[in-house]
Amino acid sequence: MPRVHLKYRRLIFILLLVLLLASVSLFAKPNNIATSISIDAIEGHGMDLRDIVFRFDSLLANKFSYLIQIGSATLPEKKGHIKNIILQCHDGVISKQVISCNDGELSFKDPLASANKTKIQFHRNKLGDLNIVMGNFNLATGSATLQVGMNEGVWQARLKSRGVSFAKLKEMLPSFPELFLKGIMKSDITLVGNGSSLHEIHGNALISKLTFSNEESTVVGEEVATKISFASKRLEGTWQSEINATTFQGELYFDPLFIDANTSPKDLYGKINWQIGSNQIELAPLHFEDANIMHLEITTVIDFEQKQAITPVQADIKYAYFPKVYDVYMLPFLLDTNIADLTTKGKLAGLILLDGSRIVETDLALDYLSFDDNQNRFSITKLNGNFGWGPRYSDKNYEFSFDAANIYKLRLESSKFSFSNNEQALVLKQPVSVPILDGAVNIESFQVKHPGKEEQSILMDISLTPVSMSKLSTTFGWPEMNGNLAGYAPNVAYKQGDVDIQGALLIRGFGGTTTIHNLNAADLFGLTPKLTADVQLNNLDLSSLTETFSFGEITGRLEGSINNLQFVSWAPVQFDAWFGTPAGDKSRHRISQTAVDNLTQVGNGGADILSKSFLKFFDSFGYDKLGLGCTLKNNICKMQGVSSSTQENSRGFYIVKGKGVPRIDIVGFTDEVSWPVLISRLKRVVSTKEVIVN
Repeated sequence: MPRVHLKYRRLIFILLLVLLLASVSLFAKPNNIATSISIDAIEGHGMDLRDIVFRFDSLLANKFSYLIQIGSATLPEKKGHIKNIILQCHDGVISKQVISCNDGELSFKDPLASANKTKIQFHRNKLGDLNIVMGNFNLATGSATLQVGMNEGVWQARLKSRGVSFAKLKEMLPSFPELFLKGIMKSDITLVGNGSSLHEIHGNALISKLTFSNEESTVVGEEVATKISFASKRLEGTWQSEINATTFQGELYFDPLFIDANTSPKDLYGKINWQIGSNQIELAPLHFEDANIMHLEITTVIDFEQKQAITPVQADIKYAYFPKVYDVYMLPFLLDTNIADLTTKGKLAGLILLDGSRIVETDLALDYLSFDDNQNRFSITKLNGNFGWGPRYSDKNYEFSFDAANIYKLRLESSKFSFSNNEQALVLKQPVSVPILDGAVNIESFQVKHPGKEEQSILMDISLTPVSMSKLSTTFGWPEMNGNLAGYAPNVAYKQGDVDIQGALLIRGFGGTTTIHNLNAADLFGLTPKLTADVQLNNLDLSSLTETFSFGEITGRLEGSINNLQFVSWAPVQFDAWFGTPAGDKSRHRISQTAVDNLTQVGNGGADILSKSFLKFFDSFGYDKLGLGCTLKNNICKMQGVSSSTQENSRGFYIVKGKGVPRIDIVGFTDEVSWPVLISRLKRVVSTKEVIVN
């Protein structure tokens, strides 16, 4: 609450006290004789004066040399004690019209301020008009001068100081903020009031070598230098203030933000309003400017007891230059998010309205913004145009484009988007086709429903123009595959970090089809992305499939499914998979020696003992059917085959059930396998070009 600070009140009190005693002495003034009066105590109006002495020496009519001495004085409300107050006036006037001193000296002792024969002049007329000029005196290890004037009941006090110590102020003033540890101040401050009421305060200060910290070390300053000018007025129960501060030296930490003023000046200026008696201040608005990095204008109401904004925060971004604004001002707030490791470039301007952590309105101008995730999850290059939403921007059209974008290893080519805005949704005005590899992602519709609200969601209809599996496999470093990938998702929903895709992706390859449906994603670009899906394989050509993965040739057809497939951080953690010969398959069934050995290794099985001795005479073998399944849970794969088998009194399962002469059966005997072990087996067999079976 703005008020006359205690340190100013003490000084003003001393001067007014001396004048009061001088006024009292007027009625005891003798004429042309030396007079001395002693008073033990004077009490009243909260003051307590002790050991008072008056001495007057008449020089000429109405002109005196006089001395007023007070042993001790207690301030109103016991705010402090001042000792040894001595006013020696060498040229004074005491009459019914005027009390004045044209040449005086003032001495007093106080822990905060003191004077030793400081020059003083004052003049007071019978109307109560007053003027006081006080020369240099000691103030908080520094020095100061004071001017006080009063006219028709309105008073004004101007205090000019230099070398004032924050450590001394903290030591002597109970109300001084605890966080200030040390520093030096030079100031010129003027207070204006009426009676005991303060109506206005304005001035400027230069603060240097300021060091401060709160108990939690969440607010810290080291060797800070700041220039401040301010003006506050009391109008109809409200203090309205304007402030202009430039910090040009030192380091500041406001958890989690670190600001280095040594690199460039930081400016804080604007208007602050305080309703007298409340715990709230209004930023109306307050500007923060870091030259060549950011200029931000903030409007809100803050409850300084709750230490939070109680109205939506309007942030008007005059300009923000990347990468510095990201590195210095954004990154500390993003450390626990999925956008905490970006390389950025470009410029941003516009307005953002925040309610808590939610963006409820925005109107942004994007000037060739680029974001590149250093973990290679996503990137976007030269994002340019306008984008926003909110009630104040209803019926406003937005348009933006980008040169290129990447989602993991997939590259999206240059595209342009146009949106219309209303109070309920941000809607894509016309379909957009985004080139990807040799196909395209076609966004038929796109809308952000209830933007900025808790129930915000994104709905879109998309389709995928066929992408060749050859280009896709090259992009991801897979063995080269033939065919294509296409799909249609008529209802893709995104809400609170989760993606739900209705529809299916269709892969045409290996002479058959693979369908991916029930696709859902959570925390897609986060630290632990999750993905679930169901996969169906239909009538694949085993010859083409095994040739692609260098597995050893197998002819015939293959079907299968992977149900309840769950990925966490792009690693499978659960599924129920089965791959086998379709029922009624009439195609030619042959399996090579290489494939026999590889399947044996994968299933940890063995070839039929009776047929082993003949393997070296045959390149391939006939089979009736084959199949292999895995149910993964808790990093253990429970294996199964086409049917159970009893061999040498050991239970097992057929991976390949032979047919014809010579006949070969591949039987697995380990029904539970560690998932990492199974993966290592698969990697080994698909990377081996030549396998010799003994």
